[in-house]
Amino acid sequence: EVELGAGVGGDEPPVRGADDVALPDPPIGERNIIGSSHGWLVTADARSELHLLNPATGEQVALPSVATIEQVSPVLDREGNLERYDLSLHGDDPQPYGVDELRGVLYLKAVLSCDPALGDCTVVLIHNPYRDLSFARVGDDKWHWIPSAPREPPRYSDCIFGDDGALYAMDLLGGMYRYAIEGSCATRDMIFKETSPFVAYNGYLSKTSCGSVLQIWRVKRKTRGEQEEMHTVDIEVYMADIEKQQIVRVRTLGDYALFIGHNYTCCLSTQDYPRLLRNHVYFTDDDEYWLIDSKDNRRDVGILNLEDLSATDVVSPQPWLNWPIPVWITPSFNKIHK
Repeated sequence: EVELGAGVGGDEPPVRGADDVALPDPPIGERNIIGSSHGWLVTADARSELHLLNPATGEQVALPSVATIEQVSPVLDREGNLERYDLSLHGDDPQPYGVDELRGVLYLKAVLSCDPALGDCTVVLIHNPYRDLSFARVGDDKWHWIPSAPREPPRYSDCIFGDDGALYAMDLLGGMYRYAIEGSCATRDMIFKETSPFVAYNGYLSKTSCGSVLQIWRVKRKTRGEQEEMHTVDIEVYMADIEKQQIVRVRTLGDYALFIGHNYTCCLSTQDYPRLLRNHVYFTDDDEYWLIDSKDNRRDVGILNLEDLSATDVVSPQPWLNWPIPVWITPSFNKIHK
């Protein structure tokens, strides 16, 4: 067992959103949010097309068309208009989805390598049919699929970019892979063996400021009543020892706080951000199917104390704030178009 960080700090209350802030256009109320990185949201519109959106500046950038994703085929009607999309299942018969319906099935999570305003930004998608990876640079005209073994695809749960510029991805069993992206190709090295005895759909990957790699596993439970609700009941944090190929339980984060959800998973120092609670995990609802099928239901948003696993809800009483989904974001006021 290990402890991250040391010292005292971060015992101020968490930041509560007490003020209403009017954001610039475009409105995103009808979009699906599938990622939040470096101050930008990755959103899917009613035609299942992806856009980067900076909610602080209102800037918006179109990403390559969904039709260029390897497993997606557009189907046209007799007049040549887009009728639906077919989603390939790697050898099985493709499944048809409506133009608006596809986004709720295809996209699972998106991460960015950097702030797009700084240039040379790569966007990585975790997407169906089998939690595949595809990537594109801002300004590209197509998505590049990263193939995997057809019989046993890794099925990824999360990914981050390392200080070396490479992509690091974790699968549903805790295995970790390093991808070096060059041009339209990516080479893969397995750097950490699978450690989980069971498939875990709510797994996250992060790194600390000192370079330690963390695996975060989240346990959720559905409660039934007048309305079904999803609740996070446990979060376990492990440090991945790459050299020894083993994970070590982290019983306390010390002077760190974790943020998990549809956002880029991050570990922040509470000494740098003293209003954050030390040894706490800030979480938002990110169950892909629950979110789409239950838009009006309570959102699983809160702050969990790793010391005693007590959780504080951060749920709005206004049901109309359940959509778009809640997501953590660090505002960026950098602009692509000066």
